Amino acid sequence: MQTLFFMILTTVFTLGYLIAPDQFKISTEEIMAPTAEPTMIVRQLEDHPVDASVNPVQYDVPVSPTGDPSEMTPQSIFGSAKTEDIFERGSSGFGINAGLNDDENIRIIALNKRLSLEPKKDNGWITWRLRPPTVKDSAADMEFSIITCARGDRTGILMRSSDYTSGHGYYFSLSCEGTISILRDSTVLDTADARGVFNNNSSDVNVLTAMARGNVLSAYLNGQHLLSVRDDAYAEGFSGFFTAPQGQNTLTMDLLSFKEYYSEEVK
Repeated sequence: MQTLFFMILTTVFTLGYLIAPDQFKISTEEIMAPTAEPTMIVRQLEDHPVDASVNPVQYDVPVSPTGDPSEMTPQSIFGSAKTEDIFERGSSGFGINAGLNDDENIRIIALNKRLSLEPKKDNGWITWRLRPPTVKDSAADMEFSIITCARGDRTGILMRSSDYTSGHGYYFSLSCEGTISILRDSTVLDTADARGVFNNNSSDVNVLTAMARGNVLSAYLNGQHLLSVRDDAYAEGFSGFFTAPQGQNTLTMDLLSFKEYYSEEVK
């Protein structure tokens, strides 16, 4: 019954934006239940004001049980994964049916334990999928392989998103040129060079790991710690994956699994 409940409630939302020097333009489309009419929301995405009282828990950066960031894994902090999507027959958690899921923004094919992702928009148009539950401290592993990719194309993990429509949250972003970044909404908090770790040949498998503990956000690629930042804007929310191609039809990829680790759900 829980899986059926998630299948009914989980929806897909897309966020399109053009980056200009002075403004960040957004349009999002919410696809609701089959009987509902799609709702178009056009708005300006403003950075969330930081309120230290929202997330008062403090950790040292980097946070590691042994003092070595490379040894801090989701399993060492949270234990085994609480949710795991391997896309054998789509994904009820993400609201993706087996077979073809196709709209004007992205083509998703669920087949042979993978999701084939083919974004259709360019100029940084973000398409994402989120899944329940709402959690606080958590980590997520995204196992994927790049099929085609251009320099500015990006993919990654979205965490602590408060809802399915606003696009607010923390983006753990990996670009095809080998840059890893952590963003709060449209604001880049920090970046790092991932070229020595990123397997960018066609069909190479990578694992991107995002971790949020208190106000510390950490990014890992293929088991190597690359980046940690502090931010107090978001304390809890949904997690999921996203694509953001810079050129039209330049990014295609396979998502092999998505795992989430956490201690408890937010009631």
